[in-house]
Amino acid sequence: MALLKQLNILTFFILTLATTASCQAKNSNKSNQEVYTTVKGLRSFQQIFWDSLPEPTGYVNDYENLYTDTEEKALDSLMSDFQKSTAIQIVLITFDTTMTTKDSLEALTLRILNAWGVGQKDKNNGIVVGISSGYRKMRIQNGYGIERILTNSETKEIIDTAFIPGFKEGKYFEGTLTGLKTLMATLLKNAEERSRVKF
Repeated sequence: MALLKQLNILTFFILTLATTASCQAKNSNKSNQEVYTTVKGLRSFQQIFWDSLPEPTGYVNDYENLYTDTEEKALDSLMSDFQKSTAIQIVLITFDTTMTTKDSLEALTLRILNAWGVGQKDKNNGIVVGISSGYRKMRIQNGYGIERILTNSETKEIIDTAFIPGFKEGKYFEGTLTGLKTLMATLLKNAEERSRVKF
């Protein structure tokens, strides 16, 4: 009788384990399906954003909400004044991670540079500064006219030494402001040194 009781308990224990494992597998499959659906939806949204870019709202297009309204106005004014004095147009865009993949950020900033027509068409002197705090990544995309007065290595140095230090401290406005001022000062210095290059 004791042996039969032990067998019943063992059988119950095995059935309980099997049922629990089966339920977990079903939940896991459901969870995997939900993740797949979410990722698929995100990829679709990113493709829609790529295919149907929104119109620019000004010099600052803060889709990630990194800046306050006051900070946006200050940055917008800085870039507007720079364009008035040099004809070089700089546009700043922040990207939420739902808008692009980390690997596509560079391609997206180039697409925006061309699609929005940043800079003067005949001089190709536009610059797009793209920032994604979610991906901890940024890109400065220079038009061909800018590449004659600002090298890729100079652009990378500006990112590394002027923008990134503030970003690492979570000070996105301060980092952006310092970065833009350094970018503008470098453009002016290089243009003066290479005076044969016209804006």
